[in-house]
Amino acid sequence: MESTTFSRVQPVIAAALNADPAEITPETQFGDLPAWDSMGHMELIVTLEAEFGIAVNADTISELITVAAICDAVEGAND
Repeated sequence: MESTTFSRVQPVIAAALNADPAEITPETQFGDLPAWDSMGHMELIVTLEAEFGIAVNADTISELITVAAICDAVEGAND
């Protein structure tokens, strides 16, 4: 995961989950934040798709449960 990708992803996750960006680290994962529950996760996925132009299928939704995995998916979409 590149730090530039994290710096782009961090505010998007924070906005989608209504969280302080300082709470979002590469180690943050599903369940660590009050809003990152199942409903928050779906909101986050929709926001990521819109913001970064990535397509997330049903199989991938369950894989994107860490900030690091989200950053990797964004990097992969931009390759």
